[in-house]
Amino acid sequence: MVRIVRRIMLFVCVFGFAGSVVIASPPPQSPMSTANLIQNGGFEQEGEGWELCGNVALVDAQAAGAEFVYSGRYAVVMGVDADGSNCPQLPNLPTPKQILSQQITIPANAGAVTVSFWFRAAEGTEVDVFLANSFYQFDPNLIGVKLGTFSTDQPPGWQLYRTVLQGERLEQVRGRTLRFSIVIQERTAVGSNAELLIDNVQVIAADGRTAASPLPPALRGDGSRPLAVIRAEGQNRWLYRMDTDGTNAQLIYRGLLSNVRYPAWSHDGQRIAVVDNNTWPWPERDPDPQNNLLASAVTVINADGSGARQVYQTQSRKGSRCPFIPGPGNPTETPSLILKVSSVQWLPDNNRIALTLLGYAEFCNGRWRGGTADILSLTPPSLVTSPLAQRATAPSINRNGKMLFDGFDLSSPRNRADGVWELDLGAQPPSETPLIAYGADRSPAWAPDGRRFAVVRLTTSPSADVSERTFAIMLYDRQNLDNPRSRTQRQQSQLVARRRIPGIYTRTV
Repeated sequence: MVRIVRRIMLFVCVFGFAGSVVIASPPPQSPMSTANLIQNGGFEQEGEGWELCGNVALVDAQAAGAEFVYSGRYAVVMGVDADGSNCPQLPNLPTPKQILSQQITIPANAGAVTVSFWFRAAEGTEVDVFLANSFYQFDPNLIGVKLGTFSTDQPPGWQLYRTVLQGERLEQVRGRTLRFSIVIQERTAVGSNAELLIDNVQVIAADGRTAASPLPPALRGDGSRPLAVIRAEGQNRWLYRMDTDGTNAQLIYRGLLSNVRYPAWSHDGQRIAVVDNNTWPWPERDPDPQNNLLASAVTVINADGSGARQVYQTQSRKGSRCPFIPGPGNPTETPSLILKVSSVQWLPDNNRIALTLLGYAEFCNGRWRGGTADILSLTPPSLVTSPLAQRATAPSINRNGKMLFDGFDLSSPRNRADGVWELDLGAQPPSETPLIAYGADRSPAWAPDGRRFAVVRLTTSPSADVSERTFAIMLYDRQNLDNPRSRTQRQQSQLVARRRIPGIYTRTV
């Protein structure tokens, strides 16, 4: 037998700050039947109840040599050395490369079925998730359902995979004895660095939802740290000020055309900057509505809503008259150039504002073409802007003068990769550093401590189909970017090793 020794160093960061970011809680619990139909879903009985093949193995948080578990002592690792060993041959002859499976019975009276697990993945392969008839059948057209397919080429950190079966999909599993299976198919290429860690598997006969975490003490309303919030009231978007627990709401600004967006407090708490969507030309609008284009202003108001003043206004440019009718000497429509502001952020000196300026071409039928995005610095009330980062969006600036932003480069060839970047405003010239090389992580926001930051992640749960995917909030530590978490959790930095699950296969580790 081949002896495998594999060592990978991973560290899990410890969080603990009070901020305005809502972090997902542990796997869902429902007020209905919360009994887990999966036996040993956390693998803490060293694989008891599970069947597997193709070198699926346990990782042990108390042993030396591999990767972390999500919670407890054990997790399962797939993708590594996936060779189909001991896997059953299917009726149409192929042999899956790896299977992790357990037989369960779905209650006949189940009002819904929620399937969830936590996973951490690295590049290399695709994974299918099933509730199917047996090892020998993964065709959802016969018995069972395919829950989803996702790639192991994932951003770092543990993520929650969850899907709820209702309606037609529920009818395909209700009252049946099926197998929950995670499978790497025979047809799937498996890269040399493919890894998939699985932990905390749950199948419950209910519509499981994430429970809200208790409000941190620092966010309980005492009037000392008010929120600036945009409320939608019909077609209007107005700015409200309220306490941190949502009480004592006060309307403080209605906007130029009742379309206020993206409020940002100055660091000293004295002023609020907002984006005021309007039209161009402004303030004297064209009497012909077709000549008024979408535009934006940046407005600064005092903390109590007084003293509103526009400190910046975009100037869009009209194209062909709409509706466009081709004619002699005018065969092709010229699109309008739309310039908008999509975000604002105060710099630490409380005197400058960073804003994202978007530009794109718009045709009479509403179709867009192209697009640019730059981050500019604005010094009210001089209306003078200066570039901070080209081909970039969504600035977030901490007290140390470090700016996070999204890469947004549509040029060819591209000058900047997708993902989250950092700009040191104190360096001369300012220097850019790529932090997260995954376009799935967007809209970074610094925590008050200036060290941690949150991003919005487009996950692959429950499948790679974009229409089915959900979003998560991931929390990064700037000093340890390899281990973001989607929930606040303490975990010791350890090494863990792959080990065989007794009675499943005989490979020596």
